[in-house]
Amino acid sequence: MSVEPNTEWYETTHHELGHIYYFLTYSNPDVPPLLRQGANRAYHEAIGSMMGLAAQQKPFLAGLGLIDTNTKTDQTQQLLKEALQYVPFIPFASGVMSEWENAFYAENLPADQLNAKWWALCKQYQGMVPPSPRGENFLDPATKTHINDDPAQYYDYALSYVILFQLHDHIARKILHQDPHATNYYGSKEVGQFLQDIMRPGSSRDWRTVLKEKTGEDLSARAMVDYFQPLMAYLKEQNKGRKYTM
Repeated sequence: MSVEPNTEWYETTHHELGHIYYFLTYSNPDVPPLLRQGANRAYHEAIGSMMGLAAQQKPFLAGLGLIDTNTKTDQTQQLLKEALQYVPFIPFASGVMSEWENAFYAENLPADQLNAKWWALCKQYQGMVPPSPRGENFLDPATKTHINDDPAQYYDYALSYVILFQLHDHIARKILHQDPHATNYYGSKEVGQFLQDIMRPGSSRDWRTVLKEKTGEDLSARAMVDYFQPLMAYLKEQNKGRKYTM
């Protein structure tokens, strides 16, 4: 791997390790070979991203000796960093990418409207316009390899972030009885069993049933909203009186 010793690659390594444990867990005799895959494609990304998130929280880092237990951290700045990683991605992934793919593959988007459609979706879902004119002599969506080699994968990525926070919230509150912003999964056999019970069936069981059984909730953004609530309060105060135009 071409990795560097920094925070980004530290998170990525734990993310990929989450995938590996998922592969190992559903590769068992109880699951038919054709069903040895994630409960849905978003589950694989959710497990990986959850490991990446948890591995960056202070109690875990302190437990590894990577930071001093008495290190002072700015929760607002940490939440802002995490929010920028997870939140803006969702309208891009489930809006811009997925809607363009649908228009192209399912609705026969005309060849002379490919780029215009992309930037119209960028404005609709992200409030973003190009810095310079982007006519049909360009094909900006093709800069994403997933457009032609793995359509709909980005919708799975968006869904994975919702599932990630739902699983993490349950682990923090119901199993570890810790603040979701400051957890340490390490050494908890109960956390391990919880995750194994989700991963072991592969796709042999309906993912919605498994999620409801294990967390007590249907698919919901409630946990994600709760996680970033302290940041929302801060941002509302900072932006009080400001006006926005689209």
